[in-house]
Amino acid sequence: MEKICIKNIKSKDVHILQTIAKQTFIDTFEEFSSPEDMELYCKNSFSLEQLNQELNNTNSQFYIAENKNEIVLGYLKINFKEAQTELKDNLSLEIQRIYVLKDYQKQKVGQALLEKAMQIAIHDNLEYVWLGVWEENHKAISFYKKNGFIPFDKHVFRLGNEDQTDILMKKEIKISNTIHLQPSLENDKILLSPLLKEDFLSLYKVALDPEIWEQHPNQDRWKKEIFEVFFNGAIESKGAFKILDKETNQIIGSTRYYNFNPIENSICIGYTFFSKACWGKGINPKVKNLMLNYIFKYVTIVYFHVGSENKRSQIAIERLGAKKIDEKEITYYGEKPKLNFIYKIDKSEWSNS
Repeated sequence: MEKICIKNIKSKDVHILQTIAKQTFIDTFEEFSSPEDMELYCKNSFSLEQLNQELNNTNSQFYIAENKNEIVLGYLKINFKEAQTELKDNLSLEIQRIYVLKDYQKQKVGQALLEKAMQIAIHDNLEYVWLGVWEENHKAISFYKKNGFIPFDKHVFRLGNEDQTDILMKKEIKISNTIHLQPSLENDKILLSPLLKEDFLSLYKVALDPEIWEQHPNQDRWKKEIFEVFFNGAIESKGAFKILDKETNQIIGSTRYYNFNPIENSICIGYTFFSKACWGKGINPKVKNLMLNYIFKYVTIVYFHVGSENKRSQIAIERLGAKKIDEKEITYYGEKPKLNFIYKIDKSEWSNS
């Protein structure tokens, strides 16, 4: 399977969007519709004027899926609030379109785009995701059912001059009622407490040491303007912690939960760093044990993204029992993609609970 990169696109990318939108729609429906209906639909729905209007709607977002050669494989359109075609619930997200080129439909491109939509809904604390799918598109209906979507209604979709029936399907999220990503966690030595905006200066004093970042993909995080980006990402993640030494009540580092995936029931733990004074004192495994023991009450898989040159962190993660499963470029918040090793721990294999 090829590596898939999901990118948000804006008005400057309208021609890219127009090309992939037309081709994937034709790939999907050409054999089921007349040439006249296909031409009329594409003319109305995929004109530059129409696509620019949708791209400029603040309650709609478009994403494209690319492979490592930057070939566009498919795209996603999601709607919020009044941009939704129906329901228009402030607590919901509509997946209006997920389309993939015919030659790439067995490479999990659609799955990657669906998971992107789910992650956005979770980040925005929404309660459910919904969509419409043509009643004769049995392959797509099966795909969504496998991912936990349930039919709840029908509506009419007009393709050219033909009326078709779409099945409306939705998936409940309500993550706020099932998992709290910023609990207070502690043992005899350390306390993990939710990271707050007012913690910036205290945490930056820890991060100011360049040696902390020497093996990290971004070795400039000790610089204030670079660290500000890192810190803003931590606050926006709504899963970040400050790590405090209980004896001194001083901040000694930070870590976070991120990328919760309700479809796979997985989450990532990372963005972890400690004061150099803590190295070699068993602080990292104590922190990870607290986080794993807590999160395995809710998920079945935990992933770790570790820089390919970060030997220190790789050894630490392997000592926890994590297994390396892949190597891929990961885009950290506000930073360029860098090669990372992907490690995994399954709940069934976790023995420190």
